[in-house]
Amino acid sequence: MRAWYERYFAADYWVYAAAEYTAKRTAAEVDYLAAVLGDEAPGRRVLDVGCGLGRHAVSLARLGFDVVGVDVSPWALERASAAADAAGVDVRLHRVDALHADHWPVSEVDAVVCVQAFGWGTDAQQLRMLRSLRRLLAPGGVLLLDHSNVSAILRMYSARSVADVDGHTFEFLRTYDQLTGRSGGTLRVRRPDGDTVEFDDDVRLYQPPEVAALLRSAGFEVLRADADFSAGTPVGIDTRYVQFVARAPGWPVSALAGHRAPPPEGSLDLRWAPDEVGFVDAALDRAWRAVDDGTAALRDRARRYDLADPYGAERVTGVLSAHFGVDLAPSGVTVGAGATGLLRAMAGLAAGGGLVLVEPAGHPELALAAGEVGAEVRAVDLPGPHAAGAAVVVLDRPGVTGRVRPVDEVWSLAAAVADGGGVLVVDETCAAYLPPGESAVPLTREIDGLVVVRSMSKGYGCGGLRVGFAVASAGVADRVRAVCTPLAAAALSLDVALELLRQGDVLAGLRARVAQVRPRFVALLAAHGVEVDADGDPRLPWVVVPAAAGPGLAALGIAGKSVPTAPGSRALLRLSVPLSEPRWEAARAALAGAG
Repeated sequence: MRAWYERYFAADYWVYAAAEYTAKRTAAEVDYLAAVLGDEAPGRRVLDVGCGLGRHAVSLARLGFDVVGVDVSPWALERASAAADAAGVDVRLHRVDALHADHWPVSEVDAVVCVQAFGWGTDAQQLRMLRSLRRLLAPGGVLLLDHSNVSAILRMYSARSVADVDGHTFEFLRTYDQLTGRSGGTLRVRRPDGDTVEFDDDVRLYQPPEVAALLRSAGFEVLRADADFSAGTPVGIDTRYVQFVARAPGWPVSALAGHRAPPPEGSLDLRWAPDEVGFVDAALDRAWRAVDDGTAALRDRARRYDLADPYGAERVTGVLSAHFGVDLAPSGVTVGAGATGLLRAMAGLAAGGGLVLVEPAGHPELALAAGEVGAEVRAVDLPGPHAAGAAVVVLDRPGVTGRVRPVDEVWSLAAAVADGGGVLVVDETCAAYLPPGESAVPLTREIDGLVVVRSMSKGYGCGGLRVGFAVASAGVADRVRAVCTPLAAAALSLDVALELLRQGDVLAGLRARVAQVRPRFVALLAAHGVEVDADGDPRLPWVVVPAAAGPGLAALGIAGKSVPTAPGSRALLRLSVPLSEPRWEAARAALAGAG
């Protein structure tokens, strides 16, 4: 069944619209669009959503913008194509229902304009469309969204109106629902030949704050709102058309981005540490033997589905208590699909506009997810006075620079955040490299407003198990459970993880190897002019260097991982310490070539 707007915006409607969308009005709107795009967009690639007859798309193309137009109406697209041909410009046109699109004809653009094409669906559909458009925008890209202001419309709202245009008689029959904000009705058109046709419509009319809220919920930063295509003119109660200028943040960037492109063939890939597993092999063998003990086939064990313990707490709390040396309560423990899954879930603690504070070089996944649920995300140096007003503060312990915050500093920060009603999330994904006794997990029994996230990835060589743990203070445990997915970790994966943890500190051998090799690696880099960040804990199997060293290292055949950092922060490159003899010899040979 075709959507109402596909049938509505066809030949008959455009007879009426031609009288309203005059050449003078279109020229003024294009001047405004071009000025905003010139000032705010990072480039000239533009997607025109709901392009109609191409009155904006064609004019922007004339001004040198690279324009793609999409619309749901084949009739309108044919006219837009003819207009582009007549103007001698190239506008790529595609039939797309923007409210339901899963695929778009562009992969990235610098700007999206949407003029008089917003409100045809439900709030949820509009939000879905806005989130799709944000994903299409390049970092720092701009959305220019126009909508009809309901307060101005209701001042002149009429249940029935009639207009004669070019031999056609248009009769509009309308009703407005105060509870839903929707204007619905029928357009009856009597054509010059005497035929009469009817079209139904159902439009959501918005107040400007409602549109601003949708934009923020879609992850946009709202820069400003203009009145009636006049830059800098404030929006008033009688403003008929409101134009929101919103930016797609260029940060945070997913930590996965550094792994998507393979390094050049023959490079030593120091973006990660595949040789770590060699130092925990014995513990892994013991864990798997304990799970695969011959009492049941692994395929039969995989059938288990712990519905009676959906967050895994009953199974893991005792093991975690012994591992970290603290008596934990099952109500405060939540098992998830690795640290990434847990961190993304906890963005829900700030949904709907809460403030999220992260470190400039902090792990970005919670911040990314927070932007997608409408939270405000800021990068700040922690601790600091700003923490008291935040819904969520994220502290990496250790962070990518290798700094390990003292436990008493974590305690003080958690207290400050909790006093303001917020939650401190301590990401201890990489703390597995340190002895269990140095974890902040015991603090969850001493202070409120604290969540500590651990995983079986770093050091254990079990990232593929997708098992992580969130240990929460009593006062926030229910809130954590409310945003985390139940049954997120496979029962069989959890079996293996628990058998590893029962063995105690199985990473002591790995730490010993790091202590042996890391100083030599730092000295080798320094000998060839590569500055190593001096703040890193010497027990961690990576070093951080300035991103400017990347091209030189790449020329030597060494690939590092770019660290996602907030704008204005120091650009960094992370290098895993080569632990195995073959990788160490490869690194030494490559750097020797620099001499």
